[in-house]
Amino acid sequence: MGTLRVGVIAFVNTLPLTRGLEKSRSPEVELVYASPSALADRLRYGELDAALIPAVEFFRGVGAGIVPGLAIGSRGPVESIRFLSRQPLAELDAVLVDQASRTSVAMLRLLLDRTHRVSPDFFSFRPDPARPFLGPDGLEAPAALLIGDAALDLNPEGAFCDIDLGAWWQSSFHRPFVYALWVTRAPAGSAEHERLCELFTASAALGRRELPLICEEVAEARRWTESRVHEYLTQRIDYRLDDAALDGLAFFRALCLESYLCPDRPAVAATLAALREELARAGSAHSAR
Repeated sequence: MGTLRVGVIAFVNTLPLTRGLEKSRSPEVELVYASPSALADRLRYGELDAALIPAVEFFRGVGAGIVPGLAIGSRGPVESIRFLSRQPLAELDAVLVDQASRTSVAMLRLLLDRTHRVSPDFFSFRPDPARPFLGPDGLEAPAALLIGDAALDLNPEGAFCDIDLGAWWQSSFHRPFVYALWVTRAPAGSAEHERLCELFTASAALGRRELPLICEEVAEARRWTESRVHEYLTQRIDYRLDDAALDGLAFFRALCLESYLCPDRPAVAATLAALREELARAGSAHSAR
């Protein structure tokens, strides 16, 4: 097999997953860095063999296989997905949404509709953490959604409310949320998919072992405290794609289907069911030992 092109998100929260890939610098893997939305587009058009993409884009038909066991999710406050509003949510008619995001945009639409019965217009923008309400037209918007490192650094001054979407989802639906998945162009069971699964699993294993070093490096680069980085990566971000996370993922998909945010693709439901069956078999094998 030739060189594999792998799409990687350049956010702090991806570092534990990509540690092995970045340290090995293997000639068999070429890393391509971009935003979550851009990686989804590049995987869709066949420019990548695998990528860490927004979960909602897999629902929409991007890629064919999911790497089991690994994800970027949360089970409560996440800190790096924040919604700021300068007015009561029930009065919103417009929201700026980070152009890097797609899953969080769908998540916000569902939360606003289900909890406040509002459906404001969404406008994509490239956020400035120092001025989060500043739109691409140079005017201030009533609300803004920011994700990733920009959300961790933003200045919420002037906000009527500052909402952590992970906490809002958990309090509303009492389920974990999965933001991003390792998705492969090749289907599960193929040689290429299995090869990528091995690479990503080994990469994450090294990330777990080297987490203290990762925290030290991020703290130095971003001028955060090591304790803040460690808390974010261990208590806010959840990297497990276990049974609870799959339940949350299926629930999110069901809401997206009801709200016409994704098409009903039988292959997606089959893939999620296969991941559940694989977890069940692994659990039975472990119990037998």
